[in-house]
Amino acid sequence: MMAAFGRDIVQPNHCGPDYQNRHPMVLQAYNGFVAYQSLYQAGCLRDSTGNYCTWSHHIRAGISKLTSTLRLGFANAITNTTSNTDSYPYYLPLGVGLPGGSRPTCNSCLRDTMAIFNTAAANRTQPVSQTYSDASQQINMGCGPEFANTTVANGAPALGTGGGLAPLVAVLVALYILFLQ
Repeated sequence: MMAAFGRDIVQPNHCGPDYQNRHPMVLQAYNGFVAYQSLYQAGCLRDSTGNYCTWSHHIRAGISKLTSTLRLGFANAITNTTSNTDSYPYYLPLGVGLPGGSRPTCNSCLRDTMAIFNTAAANRTQPVSQTYSDASQQINMGCGPEFANTTVANGAPALGTGGGLAPLVAVLVALYILFLQ
């Protein structure tokens, strides 16, 4: 469904002209739509204890703040008080690179998440194709040279991308409007 929204938004009868003119909000909405599948897959990963990677720290800490869902529920990463950079990899599919010097916790959740993003990065129409390579190299500096695959297969040519948290916000607003009508 989200991929269909991504296809539709670039059509001339929708936002195609704005997409061609690289309007930031349209690019960000497009990025959010096309990144949804890989973010969904990462959100369903489980750690070695069977907890969802995105929720295990959240549950253990007993935190019930629903505001964490605004970050796609990646509570395991964003509530980890020992490493405040654990949430950063989840922005890669939106075209947002890892901040320099960030060192997410090296664990099975990060490894499996990076494997999902590596697969998505092979499709050059995905915003993660612009951020994955540098991020995997940066993560490998802290986690070891073989932790994340730094090789991305050649795929479809890249389309324009935009970054920031706005793709997520744009997707959420679009869905909210869509389902209220």
